[in-house]
Amino acid sequence: MRQPQQRRESLAKLLDYILCRRPDEFGLVLDSQGRLAIKELLRALAQEEGWAYVRRSHLEEVVNLLRPGALAMDQSHIWAVQPGPADLRAAEPVWPPPLLYRAITAKSHEVVATRGLQPHDERELVLAADPEVARRLGRRRDPQAVLVTIQAQRAATQGAQFFPYGDQLYLSGAIAPEFLQLPPAPKKPAAKPAPEKQPPEPPTPGSILLDIQGQPVKPWKEKGRKKEPAWKEAARQQRRRRKS
Repeated sequence: MRQPQQRRESLAKLLDYILCRRPDEFGLVLDSQGRLAIKELLRALAQEEGWAYVRRSHLEEVVNLLRPGALAMDQSHIWAVQPGPADLRAAEPVWPPPLLYRAITAKSHEVVATRGLQPHDERELVLAADPEVARRLGRRRDPQAVLVTIQAQRAATQGAQFFPYGDQLYLSGAIAPEFLQLPPAPKKPAAKPAPEKQPPEPPTPGSILLDIQGQPVKPWKEKGRKKEPAWKEAARQQRRRRKS
């Protein structure tokens, strides 16, 4: 097992590689200012063997102790200062491959089928040329991510623009539902029926239940019979004594 200092050095080199050279190899895209969302970075590292342990505190150690002045971060983003962020964003759109892919969360299936793909946290949609890459990216948000196939060339003929980012990724704006192929909506798990209330078990014949004061307890209510007042019971006992 690597020592803490060695792990920090290795993480520093990995961050240099991602932020300054090839974020696309990890399915990551820097924004127009060269910054990377910390939550996206942590999700990506969680999928990489040996890096799932990384938390924000580890990033802060690298930025403040090992790369002061070279890397910087704020509450939500991290970026390279020296030698500068990777510049993989194409300046002009290109004619895309026939098909591109994006994996969506299972719960968004109905919305995407109706309204198409819309950018959310990202300013642009991140699409993949390889369906397996798209699935891997989708599982960062939902283990049951649903793969969407985009008819990219058809969309391009209707005005959609696609910008390559590295070797495997493309960036685009919203894509209308008529250019999407979705599998059937995932089935929602059936609600479990509420357990039936079982009637209380009758007492064993011959047994007597006692309350906390040691008095016999009747497990059933005697219908139509009211408890007599104490004075009636006393009068009855007095009449019995007179007869005897």
